[in-house]
Amino acid sequence: MIFMWKWFLYSLILINISFFVWSSRSGIPLENLNKKEAFDDSVQLLLLKEQQNISDKQDKEVEKALACFSVGPFTRKQEARAAQKKLKKWDIQSKRRVQKVSTEGFWVIIPPAKSRKLANSQIKKLKELGIRDYFLVATGSQKNAISLGVFSKSSSAKRRLKQMKDKGVKAKITGVDLPKRSYWLDWPATDAALSADRLAQLQNTFKNIGKVSVKCAE
Repeated sequence: MIFMWKWFLYSLILINISFFVWSSRSGIPLENLNKKEAFDDSVQLLLLKEQQNISDKQDKEVEKALACFSVGPFTRKQEARAAQKKLKKWDIQSKRRVQKVSTEGFWVIIPPAKSRKLANSQIKKLKELGIRDYFLVATGSQKNAISLGVFSKSSSAKRRLKQMKDKGVKAKITGVDLPKRSYWLDWPATDAALSADRLAQLQNTFKNIGKVSVKCAE
């Protein structure tokens, strides 16, 4: 019986010694083994938060790299070229971009005749009245109508209509889409910036232009 107790005590001593060696090598103090702080995951959470901040920062940098500044619109290509030269003097290397849009126009016409013969008869009367600015519409929904002019301003169309009515010509104004081009100058937002003073200089020379941010053309 005494012999068994000795072996039991020796076993406990060996277990304690082994546990002490393991805790020393792992760097965990014995007094902290039963404390929650020894296994606190706050460090891991902090690393995840920092990683998210880094990811957000990278996303913003990518978004900025894809963004461009754009100055315009210029109504004529010559104006866009002149502005492009000015930007180049300010170390801004821009690319010209053409934007196609449709605007409302005003079409003065003599409504379509029932036949080409009747349309030609109307043209003969216009010639007799000394009217030369016209053309015969040969196809489309307005076939056999006679065009007396297309205008970008309503006031100009109304003036033309009055001239025709004064001569006894029965005409009318109808809406029409007019194709229109505008020109823009683009450069990456990561390149040189355009100061407010220099933008004002451009605006003094080229009316109704401004600076906007756009997605860079691929």
